[in-house]
Amino acid sequence: MLNEPELYHSVNANLLDACAENMHPAWIAPFGQYAADRLMRPKRGALPLQPTLSGALIRWGLIARTLTFAETQLLVRKEADWWVKLRIMGALSPSTFGPPSYAHLINNFLREKLGEAANVAASRILLDKVSLVRPYGDVGEAAKRTLKAAGIIRTKGQPASRINEIIAYIFSRNKTAYRWDIFFAAGHRQAEVMMIFLKRNRETNIDAFLVQLDSFCDLFTAEIWSRLKPGKGYPNFGHAIKDATLVGALPKLMGSLLVLHNLRLQSTTAHPRQKAGAPTRRLKHRDFYKLRPYLVAGWEEVEAGIVP
Repeated sequence: MLNEPELYHSVNANLLDACAENMHPAWIAPFGQYAADRLMRPKRGALPLQPTLSGALIRWGLIARTLTFAETQLLVRKEADWWVKLRIMGALSPSTFGPPSYAHLINNFLREKLGEAANVAASRILLDKVSLVRPYGDVGEAAKRTLKAAGIIRTKGQPASRINEIIAYIFSRNKTAYRWDIFFAAGHRQAEVMMIFLKRNRETNIDAFLVQLDSFCDLFTAEIWSRLKPGKGYPNFGHAIKDATLVGALPKLMGSLLVLHNLRLQSTTAHPRQKAGAPTRRLKHRDFYKLRPYLVAGWEEVEAGIVP
């Protein structure tokens, strides 16, 4: 089986799972080594692993102790499939790498964007008496409810960032789990405060809201600039959103920000006169509603293409 072509990953996965608890001790090490090599050192031309086979291989690598702690961490970090993450947790125990390493992995699972993994990790905190690493603001909301009901935490605490919920509110879009706290790093507090004022102005003063949104996008674009053009000094916002590198990487975002910036130049809140000398005006809700779908598309472009 180990040397046969991998024609059907799901079949191989079923065979590996069926053998896991029924293997002769002499074969555990060879199967475990095969699993570790297939996961960490695949042969040239090997097909990408489907979730079923990936989960079975990880289980074997952990059962046979042929995956190291560092390799397991890497697999967890790179894995996008929630089901595979649950398989990893199912194969882990305090004895796998020792209680401290187990606690580290479970606390990382608690902070997964995938809610299922965080919920199972919360149950492991209770069942295996794992110490919760604080602060816990970035733990999933459902997991926090479990921990609070069990008396592990007294309150659910504050989220790591309010930016996602405010973006969802002001743009009427679904809330995502993008890590703005990591994206802005040391500048996150300033960005979050600006977002709080944006929410207030969205409800009370649309002209001020659009002007301030333009300012937030200046701060936001400076962070993107530092990622796409490292080592290059950030120019003024109007030049940055026309830069060929940024436009090439994020065309929807930069196009929407250019329209927003041009709106600011028309706002009486920002300037008394436009560049041509004409009086500025009070921006209206219709200006925002016309632009909103393009801003949403640009935000989605960032969340899909820029690693926090």
